[in-house]
Amino acid sequence: MLNLLRILSPPMSLLYGASAVLLALLMSSVLILWGDPRAPILAVGGAGAAAIGLYLIQRPLIALNVAIFLALMPMELRFEIVYTLAVNSALALALGAWLLKVVVQRQHIHWNAVCVLLTLYLVWAIVTLLWAPDLVLARKELVAYVSGFILLLLISEQVRSIAAIDGLMRVLKVMGWILVLGGLHAAFTGALQPGERLQVLGMNENLFGVALVLTLPGQIWPVLRSSGPRHTFHLVLSIFFILCTLGLVALSGSRGSSISLLLVLLAFFFHKPMRPFGIVGVILVAGLLAVAPGITDVLVQRFQEHEGGDLGGRVLLWHASLLLIRDNLWTGVGIGNGPSELHRYIASLTSTYAHRPDVPSHSPLLEVAVETGLLGIFLYASAIILAVWQFFWYRRRLYTRDAMIAGYFPLLLGVSVGYFASWSKGGGMDAHPTFFILLGLLVFPAGLLTPGKPRSPDAN
Repeated sequence: MLNLLRILSPPMSLLYGASAVLLALLMSSVLILWGDPRAPILAVGGAGAAAIGLYLIQRPLIALNVAIFLALMPMELRFEIVYTLAVNSALALALGAWLLKVVVQRQHIHWNAVCVLLTLYLVWAIVTLLWAPDLVLARKELVAYVSGFILLLLISEQVRSIAAIDGLMRVLKVMGWILVLGGLHAAFTGALQPGERLQVLGMNENLFGVALVLTLPGQIWPVLRSSGPRHTFHLVLSIFFILCTLGLVALSGSRGSSISLLLVLLAFFFHKPMRPFGIVGVILVAGLLAVAPGITDVLVQRFQEHEGGDLGGRVLLWHASLLLIRDNLWTGVGIGNGPSELHRYIASLTSTYAHRPDVPSHSPLLEVAVETGLLGIFLYASAIILAVWQFFWYRRRLYTRDAMIAGYFPLLLGVSVGYFASWSKGGGMDAHPTFFILLGLLVFPAGLLTPGKPRSPDAN
């Protein structure tokens, strides 16, 4: 292992170049022999990917940040096959780089109890394959859970310094601005028609607002971490981001996301470090309503129409889900098979969703209970409760240690309140990357108090 570490140590530029050239030659030769006209392009792309992989394998934190960035990438920016390959490769690289570091440096793995509970849940989910009707759907859901679990595990194990927090926040900041710029482009290009909901980068309108809420810490964290002219710059930038977020979520017509944003601003009022952002948010809301009252027309219309029934038809879906859970209380219907099995229960109550055979319960907890039964929902819900409990426990122990850490807790508390308000009634959110990333943000402060070898501030 020590020899391997020496191989991976600087200088690496020569190794990258030689490896890329060698791989390009080998791939070109193979593809040319196969007669594929895309041989040069595929060879160069493969060689470039290999060089990037060699770079990331020795930088676990950077590999993790790349994986998080790709996992949050908006749908319209994804080419399905390329994206799936890229995100899975990034996750594998991040996991491999961390494991390699653990082995080479003889580090201990400090398993967070939340990760242990989710591991047990995954084991039980695999057991439910024995009675799952559709194994293709089951495999797809399991892959989503495993990918999210890897993100959670790596965040809890690697984010153990202020520098690591800064890197993670930069990823959220960049992704937030991608969403905002995409939203501004969609709003001002004339594609949005009166009475229509704004769709951004191919994302579900409700998920768009949830993603913006999750990226909010990336905008505010630099304000807490800076002073002087840099503080002013980041403050102005964060205020502009909040303004854009409020306007874009209103245009998207997402009732849940709008309520979530207001809850975030309200939660900020209860903590001194965040109170200025709460005050600014209220002023921005009032300003938007005064200057551009039409921006809320779609949102007000959706509140008035009660589309699909109570809570947008979710009450009916929850009723059907409870009936299905009653009939499969202990085992569930099998991981990934909830929406397909729920269809006949919904059909017995209404014909509204007759054209949609795969409607989820629109409640992550109910979706988990439908698919994995009583044991599954116990493990899943326990992991969430434990993550929140750990967050408050370590808040008490870390709050007075560092001013920057003190600001982190009220920031994440407000964002968590807003996120879970939307998450609790979202469809297909039980295994969504945003859920696992938020859990990681809640549990990683435990790593700052984990005893072990001292770390340098910029350790990768």
